[in-house]
Amino acid sequence: EHYNATIKGGIKGAGIGLVVTLGLSLVAQRYSPNFRKLTLPIKAFLVSSGTSAGCIISAERAGLEYDRRKHGYFEPEKQILLQEKPSLHKSKDFISENRYGIATSAWALSVVGSLAYTYNNKYLSLAQKVVQARMYAQALTIVLIAVAASLSVTDKRNPRAPEGQDHWKDMVAAEEKRINEIS
Repeated sequence: EHYNATIKGGIKGAGIGLVVTLGLSLVAQRYSPNFRKLTLPIKAFLVSSGTSAGCIISAERAGLEYDRRKHGYFEPEKQILLQEKPSLHKSKDFISENRYGIATSAWALSVVGSLAYTYNNKYLSLAQKVVQARMYAQALTIVLIAVAASLSVTDKRNPRAPEGQDHWKDMVAAEEKRINEIS
């Protein structure tokens, strides 16, 4: 069931990503002379990148949503320690939960930024500028994936109790803490 939900989400995301990137490339083809100068493989790369990103992000979210529907969404550390957590841990949790969206956004921003940076180099052709921008974006993406992997490893070193096991202890501790604060 989880596999099917993830596949459905991935297909839906790929469809949305394809429609959006294909639409943007058609608009760019019509209105941007620089985009028209790009080779067909580069245009195909841009469309397939958006499609892949949509597929990956949507599949991940669909899988998480299935897990939350089936097993519930109970995270005792968020309920108990949200006020007590330092902002570094809050930031780490946010990055860990949204790693794919952050990586995709950073990739897109790095492509735009590197295009702007390489655009001023008068010794490169447009195709060379696009390739340079892609290389910069790939380098940043590899760094972001390494950071996301290290966050995943860190999360696995401090595992949460599996669903349905010992959550009653956390709930009792939270309730006792709440009662002590009231008293």
